[in-house]
Amino acid sequence: MKKIKGVNLGNWLVLEKWMLPEMFEGTGAEDEVWLNRKMNPAELKEKMKEHRDTFITEQDFAFIKEQGIWLLRIPVPYFIFGDRPPFNGCVEYLDKAFDWAEKYGLQILIDLHTVPGSQNGYDNGGLTGVCKWCKNPEEVEFALTVLERLAKRYGQREGLYGIEVLNEPISFLVYATA
Repeated sequence: MKKIKGVNLGNWLVLEKWMLPEMFEGTGAEDEVWLNRKMNPAELKEKMKEHRDTFITEQDFAFIKEQGIWLLRIPVPYFIFGDRPPFNGCVEYLDKAFDWAEKYGLQILIDLHTVPGSQNGYDNGGLTGVCKWCKNPEEVEFALTVLERLAKRYGQREGLYGIEVLNEPISFLVYATA
């Protein structure tokens, strides 16, 4: 079995405030859900486009290859396909990532990083302080459809290593004391 040598491309398609606080400046938002609620939609769309166009580029993929890294974990949001207003989809960036990865002989592990209502209550789940996704069967089903669409779109791509079903799901029961 080949030893994994990889890197996570966090904060490109899923924002986490701790990684790039300037994206949240002046908004009072602690996570991506609240950023969408507090910013003017047209301004946020332009800001997200600029961020996604520049935060990770083809040159980064070339550099990663030069470092001997061959696996890229790419966190994606549940709204990747652009079908959950007010969020801006970003599937075209994952398409680019696959093109670049295949050009440089790299593999991608797609990571469904967020779900509606959050799976862990952290900013990396998209919504801080809330963990109710698993209590809403319609949202669980929606997340499953996102995974199915990702598998259908990328399942035959040479650059696909795998699909991570969900990032860091948690039950707050783990915090309960006896």
